[in-house]
Amino acid sequence: MAARQHIWHLLVTWLALLSLIACAASPSAVGTPSPTVGASERAKTVLVLWHAWPYPEDRALAALVERYNRSNSAVQIVLQAHSVAAITSDLSTAVSEGGGPHMAILKSHTLGGLAESGAIMQIDDLLPESDLGQLLPAALGGAQLPTATASALYGVPITFDTLALYYNKANFAAAPPADTSALLAVARGLTDTRSDPPTWGLALNLNLDRTVGYLYAFGGRVFDGDRNLVLGLDGRAGAEAWLGWLESLHSDERILASSDGIAVDNALMTHEALMTFDWSHAMGAYRDLWQENMGVAPLPRLSDGDRAPQPYVQSDAVVLNARIGAPERQAAVDFIRYLISVDSQADLLRAGRQPTLRSLDLASVEGVDPQIRDAAIIFRGQAAQGQPMPNSRQSNDIVWGALSDMQANVLRGLLPPAQAVSDADAALRTRLGLQPAP
Repeated sequence: MAARQHIWHLLVTWLALLSLIACAASPSAVGTPSPTVGASERAKTVLVLWHAWPYPEDRALAALVERYNRSNSAVQIVLQAHSVAAITSDLSTAVSEGGGPHMAILKSHTLGGLAESGAIMQIDDLLPESDLGQLLPAALGGAQLPTATASALYGVPITFDTLALYYNKANFAAAPPADTSALLAVARGLTDTRSDPPTWGLALNLNLDRTVGYLYAFGGRVFDGDRNLVLGLDGRAGAEAWLGWLESLHSDERILASSDGIAVDNALMTHEALMTFDWSHAMGAYRDLWQENMGVAPLPRLSDGDRAPQPYVQSDAVVLNARIGAPERQAAVDFIRYLISVDSQADLLRAGRQPTLRSLDLASVEGVDPQIRDAAIIFRGQAAQGQPMPNSRQSNDIVWGALSDMQANVLRGLLPPAQAVSDADAALRTRLGLQPAP
């Protein structure tokens, strides 16, 4: 009888283990019952988390999940990697078919379409305001969508990404340039077009995501605070000035400024350029490029009026599958609060990610590479003066394309700035179903 009971206990344990493995491997985890670990143990809630973080940051995320699982007897997080190009569409498809993960970490600009399709859950009431209030406002704003009266939260940002000035410190005896006039003067002085290949003091990718912060520094606007389109109205003068400035950079023979991002990247990676604007997620590439001489500084202020640029701030936000039940929601919220805790945010900083927790004292976190720490202080300052990257389907499908075309038409010499602004405003009004500008 004892032998039979022992065999039965082994069989139950084996079946429970198979259930846990099957849940972890399934891409359609929602609706899968939590496996029973044993008759004397409490049922464990298993949550599948999708992500698209690259190496080596994914190792830091895996370590956080492992630490959480070891310290939590009631919840098990199963991490599954997806490609960055497919994770949003994969999630949308899986949820529409009744499955998908319980949670996912997504770029904030993708949340609008998922929210509109009902794939992800509004989570304003799930986390206490005291937790959300500790996060950088621009990072949190990137996970919010406008409503008729205010905004709704669809994700919790655990890291953020924004722009700064990268430069090779070996070529600077003093501090890097703090305004655009100094930037151009220093860049032209460092440029040597007679060498083969030429050396560029400044290489700028003029695409919209790298330069739109200066649109706002010039006083340009696309929409006003009430979400009315004002590009061709109150925002016109600033938009035209911004486009004229980009045009002057593009035509400056002593600066490599181009909308051909590949050409700019090639110049940087072959040591032919000494300064550029780029996102914080690119820091690893510049550390490899310039080693101990990599420097990060705030984007130069616009000399015209001494105004700071307002770059976009993108978030990596944890979202919840709209179909999960109350027990899974509660377990997911507990895990999210763990990810935005001081210890977890410090680990993300050590891995080179930009933490969203404002109360984290970047200067006092132990075990951080000095280059990473110094850069993080700069990026946090930029995020404080930046603005959330637009995340609605309308912004991604309509507005971004119209602004990109407006900029490209000027840089290619097809339209003067004034006409480019008029055409973009008219195109937006047509596609958004608005009345023509007065």
